[in-house]
Amino acid sequence: MRANEKDRMRELFSGMKDEPLPLHFNEKVMFKVRREALRREKRNRCLEFFGYASGAVAMAAVCVFILYRMGISFEFHSFNPLRTGAFFRPDFSVFKSQSFVFSVFIGTSTLFLLIMDSIIRRHIEKKHK
Repeated sequence: MRANEKDRMRELFSGMKDEPLPLHFNEKVMFKVRREALRREKRNRCLEFFGYASGAVAMAAVCVFILYRMGISFEFHSFNPLRTGAFFRPDFSVFKSQSFVFSVFIGTSTLFLLIMDSIIRRHIEKKHK
């Protein structure tokens, strides 16, 4: 700002009268600040939960897609509960395949990394507050 602008600002503010703050002004302001901070924290938690949920759904979808593309299917034998001696015997051989084990390994590794990322971010966030 130039000198004449500063002088103009001084003139404007010098004409103002000092008035006392309303009763409980600080308490009301602090209440609003706390309320806004809680609202922001709640929104961040909801976004974080949504991120984890969408990540888990995406990982499950990728695993199902991989299993589908590899031609692995979950076929269950017929089940008739009215027939005596009928047992429900699903075919669990797909769970023993090497590709399924690898997919589970990738999924659990990703989930572990997401959880560790969240823990580290929270720790850093607490440090900066």
